[in-house]
Amino acid sequence: MRMRDLFKFKWGHTPILAVLLLAAGSLSAQEPRPTLFLQTATGQTTFHIGERIPLKLTFTSPNDTQYIIPPWSNGADRRSCPQFDYEHPEVSPPTGWSDPLATYFANALCVGGGPSWPRFLNSKPVRLSLDLNQWVRFDQPGVYRVTIVSRRVRERSNPSGHPVTLQSNPIELHIVPATPQWRSATLGTALQRLKSGGPLAEVAAAQLRYLATPATVNAMTYELREGYTPLAEQCSLGLIGLPDSIRDLAIASMNKRLDEPGFPITTLFVTTMSFLHVRPGSSAKSIFRQKQRFESGFWQTVFSSVSKKEGAARAQTVQTLLNLEPTPSPEPPEVQSQMRAWLAVSFLDLDVLSQIDDLRQRWGMLDSPGILPALRTLAESPPMSDHYSSPYSREDLRSVAFKRWYELDPTGARKEILAEIGSPTPPLSAQALTFLPAKPLPQFERLWADAFVKIKTTDQTNPSAQRREDLLGSLLVRFGTGAAVPQMIAKLNQPPSPYACIAYGEALAYLVRFSPHDARRLLKRQIATKEPDCSDSMFRRIYDQAAGPVLNEVADEALNNPDPGVVEDAASYLTLYGRKSDEKYIWQRYVKWTREWSGKKSALEHPGPGAPSDPYLGEMLGHALIANQGWLANHALISRVLQMCVVKPWCKSLENDAALAKPPYHVVLPDTSDPFGIDFRPSYRVAQYRMMSRMLLEAKIRQYPRGTKFVLVGLGFQTENQRKLDDEIRALFKKNGMLLERSTN
Repeated sequence: MRMRDLFKFKWGHTPILAVLLLAAGSLSAQEPRPTLFLQTATGQTTFHIGERIPLKLTFTSPNDTQYIIPPWSNGADRRSCPQFDYEHPEVSPPTGWSDPLATYFANALCVGGGPSWPRFLNSKPVRLSLDLNQWVRFDQPGVYRVTIVSRRVRERSNPSGHPVTLQSNPIELHIVPATPQWRSATLGTALQRLKSGGPLAEVAAAQLRYLATPATVNAMTYELREGYTPLAEQCSLGLIGLPDSIRDLAIASMNKRLDEPGFPITTLFVTTMSFLHVRPGSSAKSIFRQKQRFESGFWQTVFSSVSKKEGAARAQTVQTLLNLEPTPSPEPPEVQSQMRAWLAVSFLDLDVLSQIDDLRQRWGMLDSPGILPALRTLAESPPMSDHYSSPYSREDLRSVAFKRWYELDPTGARKEILAEIGSPTPPLSAQALTFLPAKPLPQFERLWADAFVKIKTTDQTNPSAQRREDLLGSLLVRFGTGAAVPQMIAKLNQPPSPYACIAYGEALAYLVRFSPHDARRLLKRQIATKEPDCSDSMFRRIYDQAAGPVLNEVADEALNNPDPGVVEDAASYLTLYGRKSDEKYIWQRYVKWTREWSGKKSALEHPGPGAPSDPYLGEMLGHALIANQGWLANHALISRVLQMCVVKPWCKSLENDAALAKPPYHVVLPDTSDPFGIDFRPSYRVAQYRMMSRMLLEAKIRQYPRGTKFVLVGLGFQTENQRKLDDEIRALFKKNGMLLERSTN
């Protein structure tokens, strides 16, 4: 009987329908599901109190296509973010054990990243490992029944929907008392592995962390000297998770570290100490208040310890003080004076990242003649390969050191800079010297140009040759006079290679500045060559260093290039550096594109055969009209652009641009706390417009009627540098007859 025929029965036949539906539901309930099998990693089921209990989880699926699983567990680390905490143990009986990190996670901390890209869960098992100890600290011997509930698996058809909840088989663990002999042997093995370093050291940290005995406390507090390393973080969590009975021992051990001359007080040290002072069982709100109160008072304790520290330990401890909020805030003048003296003496003992951050963000604390010797040392240090993990390069450090040296001693800094760059192998780029006035240096131009041309495009597979080329080209563009035009033309006439684009961009930028006629001809030739990864990025490579009317003229023409990459490159340039005369060319190209694809929405939304090679070109062209540097987009222009947009997602993007075009006009300044290096170009935003320099910002606000009101929006917390930038921009708006108010939201 077909299902639709069942509904033809009269009400008296509904029991038959109910039976059939129940049967169908029963069959559905019996459909195969993924499974989770739990076992200890070693097969043993008897463990001492404080012994590491590694578990192995095995996931399997009834088929190879229905389910997905993110297999990443980051070395059995417990996740604090709920969206990443896929597994949770259930233990019975409910007494005799506790969650060692209940206080830590109640504070809503969020550490680590997300899972790796999900893969299919299939009949071939996926195995994961975790340490039960991260959730469960057994405090009493006994027999415990453990199961794992996992929310890791999801339906392939709905990967963002509710997870498939899986419950493992139960296992029985026998927890026995830890004998002194066992504890001593375990501690000895762990300490020996700590000395060896590498993966064994991390295993040893887990052993120490879970052992939770008085003998392990000193070993764990010692590792907090390293800051946020995996080993130090393991030990921090081990201290936070100690039983209440030995918490005071941990606090006493950490207080002793404060007096040790060679022990640096790190931010992780302070965080760990604050958690140890939280009352067990406190609510999340109470934990936050207790930690905040403790850390405010602890600042003075750490400050008092600095005089006992030596060398790098003193430098790191002072750095920690800078990262913490003192009480009172700001520090009294005598405290600031002492901090400034400590920093000047120990600055060279800091790591590169801290040095750059301090010179960029805390210059007010360092700004004194006492720091000059350290600045000279850093600025004059020879270039080095960057073998450290940092958002900065070694050139970033030398650049900011020269910048601060120049502010304190312009004559001395300039003399040293010219001595360094006046060679065919300069160690600093023009980007590293943006603080130096862009006055011509004719005494070096011929030297740089000859060296620049001598580097053949065929040599550019050599990274050092590419680096030299980049340095020489940037210096020529910024500090040139125009005397090297023949050499730049010769460079552009060298045989092309896959790595020649940077050199071509430098040479063309020079010609844009000093020989626009040659720049026009050679740029058009370069675009016409259709070299991979070169012809469709020339505008970007040039406007990073130079812009001018000749680029606008070539970009207007390039909007009709058959290569979408070239059109996109031209549109990008015209958006940032457009003139009023460019509007008609962008509009014509936008109309042409939208008419071509207006009846082919499906091809745009679902790329495949017949779809454009760049489905976002229409959005870019629309953005170039609404958010262009060259004009204020009025209501009529914005309406025309929106009426012609084709695909809903990029229509929404253009609507967002349009929404920003209404008063009050928001102004967003660069965040001076961002860890950017010398290649970073801070951008300013006014309404829907983005400006890549202070000069372009002023040109844009002059397009508004005098008396226009703007609202400055940004971060609530401001550094000294941010306040200084805010004041400068306020003065700029006032000079041009505008009113810039700070948002009260």
